[in-house]
Amino acid sequence: MSRVVRHQTATLRYARPAPPLWEVRLDLNVAPAAGTYLLADFGGPVREPLYPIEVDDAGFVANVARGHPATQLLPGTSVDVLGPLGRGFRLDTTGYALARLLLIADVGSLPLLRPLYQAAPAVALIVEATTRAQIPSPTQFPASLELTLVTRDGSSGYLGPIEGNGSAPVGIERAGARVRELLLWTERVCFACDPERYPALAALVKEVRLQPQPDFAQAFLRSSMPCGVGVCDVCRVVLPGGEVRVCVDGPVFDLLSFLEL
Repeated sequence: MSRVVRHQTATLRYARPAPPLWEVRLDLNVAPAAGTYLLADFGGPVREPLYPIEVDDAGFVANVARGHPATQLLPGTSVDVLGPLGRGFRLDTTGYALARLLLIADVGSLPLLRPLYQAAPAVALIVEATTRAQIPSPTQFPASLELTLVTRDGSSGYLGPIEGNGSAPVGIERAGARVRELLLWTERVCFACDPERYPALAALVKEVRLQPQPDFAQAFLRSSMPCGVGVCDVCRVVLPGGEVRVCVDGPVFDLLSFLEL
């Protein structure tokens, strides 16, 4: 079956440092939704995926690495793009409006969830970092967001990892009980973490919710995706339930598809 891919011309509005990365703003007719992407032609041998960290009616903002070709462009430059592409975060519900949403991210992937900060009347966010110095300032989050901080060394908030068990030093509380509380509270949960953690996180969701509905828990999987239509095999990944191509089957997957069979 052929896939129809939208071809657009975007306009670069700015490229500015946002340490340790850069932010680029592109205006275009149809912006990508949370978890989807565009393939942009910056003059290299292959197109490069851009994932939205902010979206509005005029366009979107994406993170790129320092030295990325987009950081060398002047404001007003036209950029040839394909998309939006892929399957993003799926928050639609049947028969009712989503009221409670839980977001879980390690600090490096946190920007990918920013478009979801106000996606439901009640949104809770769990952010995990190695140590306190990596945690963003609370002023960077909407006041309406219920924020839970987790650090691997226990220097701020709860002691991680999120999926961990076991005892904690005196005066420090492990994150496990808080994570389980929020998993029982939420109607949907979206993850943006190191993919190597997804099997353990899937097992945790299964333990807490017993028989979660499809897409109750969703996970973002980053990959190189030069073609966007599933023909080049660069983004082919083998999950416990079978083979997938991240560019068309993702980048957002049901978390339980990472659960070991």
